[in-house]
Amino acid sequence: MLSKKEFSLLCLSAALIGAGIAAIALLYKKNTPVLPVLQHPEATLRRVAAPVVHIDNSLVSLGDALVATLRYRALVDFFTRREMPRGLAAPQVGISKRLIACGLRGTIHVMINPVILERKGTYLDRDDCLSVENEGETVISRSAYVRVRYTTLENRKKILVARNDDAALIEHEIDHLNGVLNIDH
Repeated sequence: MLSKKEFSLLCLSAALIGAGIAAIALLYKKNTPVLPVLQHPEATLRRVAAPVVHIDNSLVSLGDALVATLRYRALVDFFTRREMPRGLAAPQVGISKRLIACGLRGTIHVMINPVILERKGTYLDRDDCLSVENEGETVISRSAYVRVRYTTLENRKKILVARNDDAALIEHEIDHLNGVLNIDH
């Protein structure tokens, strides 16, 4: 059992930590291109995104903004909702282009015009979305294995193999490019 003094110290420490985290998040948001995330039923979320034809400075800036927004939301959501989003698609920030950012194995991959070449197996897990307020848990069946082809912001062609939650994340973000939300599954 804590004494009143120990309890007061614990509360003060928690308040200081919370204030520090809030200050870091605000400073990050002020100094990076954090974009607002659209919420369902916003019409842009239901459109099929246009393919990227040319990689230019504005597309690179958009890719950087997706990464900055994803990092900001991961920080804020971790402390406010006990969740850590790992993916974001351009349509979720109001840009109808085939561009996604996915946190895979500790690295954020920005993928232009991603195409799933191969799918295998079944993976069941929670499927949360920054653009859809979920009541409770949404469990969706996705592929346990995907092989995806995409172009990087440096205009390099790549193929990536992902399994389980990483495969599900890629499928989720590509769904956004096709106007599909997790609530449609």
